[in-house]
Amino acid sequence: FFFVSIVSMASNPATLVRNLTDKNLKGLLDIEAEEPAEKTDEELKGEKLQAWIETVLFSILLLLAELFIVVIYSIWFDYTPVEEALEEFDHLYYLYRDVAIMIFFGFAYLMTFPRRYGYTAIGMTFLISAFVVQWSIICEVFFTALDDNFDFFSERVPIGIHHLLDGCFCAGAVMISFGAVLGKVTPLQLTVMAIIEPFFFWLNFFICDFKLHTVDIGGGYYIHIFGAYFGLAVCFFLTDYKATAHPDNISCYTSDLFAFAGTLFLWLLWPSFNAAIAPTGIERVRAVVNTVISLTGATVMSFVCSRLLSGGKFDPVHIQNATLAGGVVMGIAAHLEIFVGTALSFGMLAGAVSTFGYVFLTPLLAKYFHMHDTCGVHNLHGMPGILGAILSIFATLIISLTEDDDDGYIPEYEHEEYQPLIQLAALGITLGIAILAGIATGIILLVLSFLRKIHHRDFFNDRETWELPCDYEQFTAGKKR
Repeated sequence: FFFVSIVSMASNPATLVRNLTDKNLKGLLDIEAEEPAEKTDEELKGEKLQAWIETVLFSILLLLAELFIVVIYSIWFDYTPVEEALEEFDHLYYLYRDVAIMIFFGFAYLMTFPRRYGYTAIGMTFLISAFVVQWSIICEVFFTALDDNFDFFSERVPIGIHHLLDGCFCAGAVMISFGAVLGKVTPLQLTVMAIIEPFFFWLNFFICDFKLHTVDIGGGYYIHIFGAYFGLAVCFFLTDYKATAHPDNISCYTSDLFAFAGTLFLWLLWPSFNAAIAPTGIERVRAVVNTVISLTGATVMSFVCSRLLSGGKFDPVHIQNATLAGGVVMGIAAHLEIFVGTALSFGMLAGAVSTFGYVFLTPLLAKYFHMHDTCGVHNLHGMPGILGAILSIFATLIISLTEDDDDGYIPEYEHEEYQPLIQLAALGITLGIAILAGIATGIILLVLSFLRKIHHRDFFNDRETWELPCDYEQFTAGKKR
């Protein structure tokens, strides 16, 4: 009876909407795209002046930041010693390469779905990720020194591949936040966010990892949950639900194909992301196996749920994103012996939750909380990340109560039987820091919008910041996100 009811409702999406939400949500899902009005000469003149001011400030800020980084690198940093460097290259470089491809290619192309925003999606991912890798190394060394009472600075700090890997992880968190405000911020605003967020990323890591010794092998707390809710908090101050009605908040056939390319690269390389910092061989193998199995479960459920909720058809939005939720949900406990059945089950659950989030929760956030989450980071990173945290709480509880050391368990937690409480505390701390830091950053970016604000009619358009080819303005019908 339940199955027949679901199928009958899925055959008529309007019925499903009425059953699960109210009439206001249904109206929101059916928003008509409004064509923006033409700009007057006075508006064009004012916007040109604002664009020059924003361009100058953007350039000065980045140049000053680069000069500061050059000075710090020159004074305090050196290379890893030869003996350690050879071992580090053999054990980490291929993992760094996979993670770097995920950040610079996977994230970039996943965000190319808006039909007229591909240059900015790829270009800003390229620029901001490169900058964050530099800045993240300084933040990491600072908080490491803080944990060591600053004795760390008594001599030059050796920088190795693991610092580059950590820099890519930090860039991943910033890119997740970027996904929440995609299409609605200026390069200056995005640069300011890229300066502020890594500091709080490492502050959260300092508290949860250095001090509390939280179990988090693949950045479930530090990357996915933190990046998602930081971005949503920023998004609250910069956009509203009207962005959903923008005529360029749609994809076309070509832009969706590019986004699918990003999905496939992320999907294939996610096991390296979760296994990169695993300390032993068995933990690395578990991380890879659990992640792949979880990804396959999320993929199957994403296709099933998408077709049920989309009138018998597959929605590219769901397939491009929810299929990756299996990697996110394994981000914390992938290296633990949670058993492959558990990995598959949580992957399936994450895929289903993510798909339902895109169908129902994203419009609710836009309408009632004034947060237009462009890429749906709450559905891909936020909720699956929290599911992963719940998994880690129960996994560490079971493992901490298991005394058999011969079957591959890892009972050597800093807090032993209290480790599940540490996992729960880390969830609260991460959410608190992410939301509060996101609110502060959002206020700063809102102030910057008085210098130059992306007008509603220019959302999701490259024309404000890029030199464009002659066929850019050619209309291509697409599907509303």
